[in-house]
This record gives sequence, structure tokens and C-alpha cells, in this order.
Amino acid sequence: MQANEAAWYDEFYQTEQASWAPWYKFSLPYLRQILTAETRLVELGCGQGHILRYLARERLLPEENIYGMDQSRTAVDFVKRALPRAHLDTGDIYRLPYPKDHFHVCLLMETIEHFEDPRPALEQIWSVLRPGGVLLISFPNYLCPCWLPFRWLVRLANKPELLVLQPIDKIYTAFGVIRLVKQAGFAFERCVGSGYGPPFFYRLERDWMTRGLNALGLWWLSFHPILIFRKPGATPRANC
Repeated sequence: MQANEAAWYDEFYQTEQASWAPWYKFSLPYLRQILTAETRLVELGCGQGHILRYLARERLLPEENIYGMDQSRTAVDFVKRALPRAHLDTGDIYRLPYPKDHFHVCLLMETIEHFEDPRPALEQIWSVLRPGGVLLISFPNYLCPCWLPFRWLVRLANKPELLVLQPIDKIYTAFGVIRLVKQAGFAFERCVGSGYGPPFFYRLERDWMTRGLNALGLWWLSFHPILIFRKPGATPRANC
């Protein structure tokens, strides 16, 4: 973690992010199926902890089983005020401080595109995830037909604030991320499409539209696909 990156996120999280992101919304049906009172879940790059706070508020997980890490102290302190009994701290994705085989579920939402090198990060996640444990990853997918032209237009107009471009902002496709994570040893199970329109306009998309496009198998064209992977091995009793 570079000091200038942490400073960027500290400034960004000075303002509360109130919106409920589609990648969290469309992760919930799957999470509701697999979570039990014994599940230990961690979100890496948790930001202001939208889904962590939701899981505790809806009593889908006890606070004591919720873990979160971010490089922004501002973001972590925000989540701590809402979840005082959860395990929340700043940290380095390349040196995770958790025990081996500790978690049943790991969330990596809109984070992998901000890693300088995702491979050692995935190795760390492999280490702390239990055999049979689940990894959910979402990210901006450049197979979405409108996404790459929109980014080019933003760059040509010199308006990076329209995309909230971050210190590291890499370009990935759904199949590229699947290949990358499989190379780290994870088995790909399935994907849920999340948001099929460009930035800003995808907010106009209705849930029935998203579900319909997913039913057609078009998840690989969605703006924020949610890829579901599993660490091979016996499925822990407290998992799905």
C-alpha cells in the first residue's frame, strides 16, 4: 500500500457514500442461501462497509463473525462506529493478518481493478479462505458495450471525476478475471450480472430488466458482473 493511495481514499471517504450499489444488491440472494450463524465473512476493500452493515442489521450474520479491511483509516473508522463488535482495521492485501483457512466467505467487490498486481493478493486470499470457501468478485467489465467508449470519452473530455478514476484503475474483462482467478487455484462456479448500462444511466435499470438479461445468459456483458468462485476441498459445515 502506498501512502498517496491511502491518502486519496481517506479524502474520498470523507463524504458518506449513501447509494446501494447493484453489485451488493445482486449478491444478496446468493449470500442469503449460504450464510449461517457460524459463517465467518471478510470483505477486503470494504470501504464504508455497506454490505457488512446490511448483514449485521438484517441479522444474517452476528457482528462478531464480520471482518473488514481497507487501506483508508477514514473508511474503517466509519464502519467501526456502526459495527463496534466486528473485526475491522486497515491493512495490506498483500500481507493479510488473518489465520490460515479462517473464512467461509470472502468478498472482493470493485477492488481487484485497483491492485498493482492481483496475483499475490489472490494467493493471500487462498491462504485465509477455508477449503470449500467462497470468493465473490465484482469489477467494471469492459465487455459491457458502452463502458470502454464511455471511459475514452471521459478521458478525451478530461473529466476523470465522472468516473471517479482512482490511483490504480486497470481494465479487465469478465473472462480475463475468470482466467486470472482460476490460475490462482480457485474453481469458477457461476456469475450473476449486475447493471447492464453505462455509468450513471445504469441506475435507471430496473431489477426485472437485470434478472431478464441474466436469464438470457448475458451476464458476461453486464457492467459489474459478480463472479463466484470456490476454493476446492471439503465444504465446511458452516458454509453452503
